[in-house]
Amino acid sequence: MTKLNTESIEKIITGAVDNLIRHADFSDWFGAQSPSNNDLIVINNSFIYRDKTFIKTIKNDQYLCLKIKDGQPQEEVFVVKSVDFIVEFKLLSAKSGKLPRIVPLGEAIENELGKLGQLVFVLMGDIKDEPSNVPINHSYATELQFDPAAAIDAAVDMVEGTRRITIRQLLDPEAVWKEIESTIKADLGDDSKNLADEFAVAFEKLKNEAVSKLHLPSPGAPKAKSSFVARLGQAVSDQRNLYNEAVKKCDLEGSRNGVNLNEVLRIAYNFSDDAIKVLQLLVSVSDLKAVILWCTLSEHFDVAAAFKNLPWTKSTKKPSLSRYQEIINGARNRAFHNLLAFDRTIESDLHGVPISARSLTLLPAHGRRKGHVAFDYEDRELVEVLTELTLAPETAVSMDFWKRNAHVMQTFESLLVKMEETLWYLNKIRS
Repeated sequence: MTKLNTESIEKIITGAVDNLIRHADFSDWFGAQSPSNNDLIVINNSFIYRDKTFIKTIKNDQYLCLKIKDGQPQEEVFVVKSVDFIVEFKLLSAKSGKLPRIVPLGEAIENELGKLGQLVFVLMGDIKDEPSNVPINHSYATELQFDPAAAIDAAVDMVEGTRRITIRQLLDPEAVWKEIESTIKADLGDDSKNLADEFAVAFEKLKNEAVSKLHLPSPGAPKAKSSFVARLGQAVSDQRNLYNEAVKKCDLEGSRNGVNLNEVLRIAYNFSDDAIKVLQLLVSVSDLKAVILWCTLSEHFDVAAAFKNLPWTKSTKKPSLSRYQEIINGARNRAFHNLLAFDRTIESDLHGVPISARSLTLLPAHGRRKGHVAFDYEDRELVEVLTELTLAPETAVSMDFWKRNAHVMQTFESLLVKMEETLWYLNKIRS
């Protein structure tokens, strides 16, 4: 690793820190401090509440920090180790005489690049769909083949004297079948129904067996357009655009129900489930590879700030991913609870209703306790069926929440973009 490469990474990290300290949250925090010369501002390296259900890795023990001079943070960035705190920023007093040892950023970068390894670049691997085929249990055609490079969605052709059905997508079997249905009916007549059944079976098997291949980039390789992270970023971008359109329509209509709100809820529900899994991955990568965290620190902070800015809590604690999911799931339940048309518990007054007891069993054998009915009575089975009906947790969520949630999506997309840029740059300079 050359000195020039180390210096270029140092500039990226210094820029990330500069962006972070320009954030309003940092300004508010710093304005409440009383710093002295040579004090240290230590920046946390994790801004999301580390619920063990979501985050399995251990937070990295290296923190970026800045020195204070003339009451202001200086540009030069250092690294300190093992400073245990949970707030976003911490001011360490030089007068205490207990400041941790500071390491120049360039030295810390060189050390971390030596531990970067190769496996993390799987995230940048180019993904290619591979052809695949399975047999069809019918005399008309011998196999069903998936070919992502096929010219049309579906076709029937002859290969070495036998028929083969070739398809280009594995998402919608009905659409694929309709493409070739007229050709097959012309050949088979009434027997086309049997082939349709066997085609459905083969389609499901092919869907389960087909794979995409990820090719690990070689050092210095050019940027791939369909890398793992790039695909994630594009998917988030597409869904965010649809979400913004739906929120704007809801706002214009002043409506709290209808098609547009359902679209908002659908996208938010999917985002809260899938995107958080990706965020888990990004946080874990950052825990394990400090140089990647440092390059993307500002974007990590922006995501956490967007979560915190949602109007669902007045807490000053770190944003909780589990609470975020609960809110959105509850809002979705509230919107769609009309299937049963009940929104509260129902109690029935059964005073005066006789219960015809059948039996009461005392001291059952230990091995029979599970599933054993201790008290049996007439229509017990009916009561058990009725009590299986329950209400899903529901949450009332304001339109302001959905508007601000768009910013959560935007910052998450920016984090993915920055993560991709960082990894490609690190891959470019690795030897």
